[in-house]
Amino acid sequence: MLEALTTTEIEATTLDELMSLPAGLLDYKHTLSYTGSLPLEDLVTILRRHHTPVGELKDTPEFRFRSARKIESTQIYIVDQQTAQAQVRIEYPDGEYTEDDTVLSSIYTNYFGSGMSSVVFQELREARALAYSASARYAQGGRLNDQNLMLGVIGTQTDKTVDALSAFIDLIDNMPVSIERFDESVNSLLNRYRTSKVNFRQVIGAVRGWKRLGIEGDPRRQRFQQLQDAAMDDLVNFQREHVKGRPKLISIVGDLSILDTQELEQFGTVQQLQVDDLFVE
Repeated sequence: MLEALTTTEIEATTLDELMSLPAGLLDYKHTLSYTGSLPLEDLVTILRRHHTPVGELKDTPEFRFRSARKIESTQIYIVDQQTAQAQVRIEYPDGEYTEDDTVLSSIYTNYFGSGMSSVVFQELREARALAYSASARYAQGGRLNDQNLMLGVIGTQTDKTVDALSAFIDLIDNMPVSIERFDESVNSLLNRYRTSKVNFRQVIGAVRGWKRLGIEGDPRRQRFQQLQDAAMDDLVNFQREHVKGRPKLISIVGDLSILDTQELEQFGTVQQLQVDDLFVE
């Protein structure tokens, strides 16, 4: 996994060092993929001619997962920035990836936070005029044992930040129930399955992606059936188990000459950061 370089390290890096890095990757064990019409014998001949690793290849480093910081209560970080609107982000971890939750997490994201018909957009922007933009999603980990995250983002008028944040948190913890919206969300996902196709150039990448998730074979048939069988009660139970009532990490970028930080203390511990605190020197 790539690690962030400090400013000093970046300034000290030479072009030759950067140019040598891609070639160094071939010193590790790797897999080659090909999609096309060449006969296998011709392909092998070409590979042997142009791809001849020297010496014994190194084992690839073990994958390192990045995890959100565990907190016991809601924490709010603020950066003072004179912008036309405040940017608010909410995030917090759940458990690790499991295929059992894939369908319900996609329904939840579609129902609650994705698109103009979602709960978040309709409530915060259309009904209450508290946000210029609003979205949320339950992001499953990208591989087996990877962490899931609940994410929410709004852009709001600075003097409405407290009201917008209060409404956003309430929606996350107390999701409105609408059978009509649920049916629309499920039908949208079903149509996506019906019209989306893994073309021949995408097959290898798709299979590798499924293997990283610990899945053998194509999971789409089973997911499609689970979508058809899903009910509103399943979504409500998913929200209660994975989303509701969790401590939250909240970050706000906005104009502190307008934003009242004391009002934010009703949600949790408030800490102001400087821009320099966000970058590695």
